[in-house]
Amino acid sequence: MNSLLDRTDRVRQAVAGLSVVAGLGLAVFTALNRPLVGVGVYVVGVAGAVFAQSSAEMPVYDERDEAIAREAAQWTLTVFGWASAGVFPALTVAWGLDAFTWQPWSAAIALFVAILYLTYGAVLVVLQRRR
Repeated sequence: MNSLLDRTDRVRQAVAGLSVVAGLGLAVFTALNRPLVGVGVYVVGVAGAVFAQSSAEMPVYDERDEAIAREAAQWTLTVFGWASAGVFPALTVAWGLDAFTWQPWSAAIALFVAILYLTYGAVLVVLQRRR
């Protein structure tokens, strides 16, 4: 293994750094109207993160990390759920009063959030039936 990635903390730093570069590269180059460059940066960054983690000779993440990730996911869904519960009905009322016009980007966000929570609900039902 590469001596730069011989410790768990270094592998984690590499994975985090490459993930940030991947996400920011995609966002920045897309905003600059260079989407193919953005996708290229994203693919290279994610591939590097996957390679760094998969080539580690020791466990990179443990049960504590998994518990933290679960809690972060739970809080994220909760925050977005409550925000969506207030924002989207308010926008719909404003639209009904001709005070707001749905733009393609705002409609796409609303659709994404609806699909996210429908997917969550479907997965929840399937998991509940299994147990």
